[in-house]
Amino acid sequence: MSAQSGIYLLTPDQVPFVELVPGMGMARAISAAGVTQFAGGYMRLSQDAEYRDWTLTYDEVLFVHHGTLEIVASDGTSVKAEAGEAILIESGTTVTYRASSGSECFYVVWPRNVGEAIQAAREAGGEEAAQDAAFKAADARSAT
Repeated sequence: MSAQSGIYLLTPDQVPFVELVPGMGMARAISAAGVTQFAGGYMRLSQDAEYRDWTLTYDEVLFVHHGTLEIVASDGTSVKAEAGEAILIESGTTVTYRASSGSECFYVVWPRNVGEAIQAAREAGGEEAAQDAAFKAADARSAT
């Protein structure tokens, strides 16, 4: 990652892809840079995959570079994006992410520290711990 005057080039090969669920890999390029209040990076699908019932405690934008991405809200509302389109999800929404094999996306979340806390909790204690971290972060944010 090269920086000149606060400008950074992000590429998908700067950080390793970590499998979130089978077939869905994430490379947290923005998070690894550590220079802004944003987090995010790249998502690649090696097979059709979905990540179910996630409640966001941050705002998120997902831009589809290749393939398709569908976001389904807990009330059944569905938004499907294809290459060149983006999906915006507001904090507090419970969603399922679905993407087809070969899809590539770039995502940005705000605020940065929420995503990091949730990921650390997931790695330490699994999905239930991650959801607990998400709710604590939401409570802390609403208290300020």
